[in-house]
Amino acid sequence: MCEDFDVAIVGGGMVGASLACALTQTRLRSALIDTLPADAASHPSFDERTVALTYSSRLIFEGLGVWNSISPLHAYPILRIHVSDRGHSGITRLDHGLVGTEALGYVVPNRALGKALYDCVATHPGCHKLSPARATAIDVNEDHARLTVESDATNRTIRAKLVVIADGGRSPLTDELGFKNSLTSYPHVALVSRVHTDRTHDGTAYERFAGAGPLALLPIDTKQFALVWTLDEEDAKRLRTAPEVEFIGELQNTFGDRAGIFSNPATRYQYPLALSRLTDPAQPRVVVIGNAAHSVHPVAGQGFNLGLRDVAALADTLYEAQRHGNDIGSMPVLDGYCRWRRRDTRAVGVFTDGLINVFGSRFSPLVTLRNLGLTAIELMPPVKRALLRRTMGLHGPRSRLGLGLRLSD
Repeated sequence: MCEDFDVAIVGGGMVGASLACALTQTRLRSALIDTLPADAASHPSFDERTVALTYSSRLIFEGLGVWNSISPLHAYPILRIHVSDRGHSGITRLDHGLVGTEALGYVVPNRALGKALYDCVATHPGCHKLSPARATAIDVNEDHARLTVESDATNRTIRAKLVVIADGGRSPLTDELGFKNSLTSYPHVALVSRVHTDRTHDGTAYERFAGAGPLALLPIDTKQFALVWTLDEEDAKRLRTAPEVEFIGELQNTFGDRAGIFSNPATRYQYPLALSRLTDPAQPRVVVIGNAAHSVHPVAGQGFNLGLRDVAALADTLYEAQRHGNDIGSMPVLDGYCRWRRRDTRAVGVFTDGLINVFGSRFSPLVTLRNLGLTAIELMPPVKRALLRRTMGLHGPRSRLGLGLRLSD
């Protein structure tokens, strides 16, 4: 038996689920294929970690109609960011008042975001969810793509006008289709956790460059931070399993006491870091989005937000193609999407990689220059404003969802 859909989405994490939610605002019939149920404790996208959303991501979720189910209890606003370089005097302070928004961004638990997205698609007749299920093979023809999907130890076939690969690169499909990837692995890893502090943070996030890379503290709750700490692999491995007193002591020594005295760390997770980008994320009948198409260093918190802008642009592109009677899986349609996203994707990759190269260097003249640069930015509000608009995703062409509007408005 072969089931027919307009769009088949491979990967039900935050990017794939966001696209499925967006497509409920169109007449396109979609299938969302995920290896695990969204409420599974082991789901890699909807676990106990948090994600930092830019203000543009809030607007996209408003356009999707899910922000009100996230914000009252689960979204903690980032009102200001304090950027510093350990052992040096240069600092930059960024405030939401510079750009006239309610916040610079928000910190949201992954599980709360996942629930909001899956509630959006759960009862919509146009979205069919397959989980646990795995897409194991793909065959592309002139007018459709055919997926082999393994579910409950049996194989089924799905036929779609367009296949969207949004699985974070965990599927063999991109290799099978011959997508070319430019990959640079960083010699560091990210250690992720939560820590309490003895004072309120008043919505302040911290980005402190120290040693191997940045140490980020993102405000959650009143006296708690989400921690993303870039470390050498050996240090990360040691600290991930170190006794609590040892871990807190090293964190306190590295960061200092500007945010208070740390305590009670949560479970610590370790993740590899890389800069990658598909040379061309589209082929006839297939497009790759999110981390499956590009990954960046977590400095400045751009990764998921970049993927969410993929979702918004692709949903807008498919909506317009459908509205004008165009073939949604054709290369003219997909090329239009790729042109839209190319500049933003490259700019974020260059920006994050540049930060790591500049602030990870111990070359004395460069250390002096980067601290002069931080001081100069602190003294020039127009430069701050431009920097904030870029990192908040508020520059360049924006989709309907990126403006906080529904696709059909």
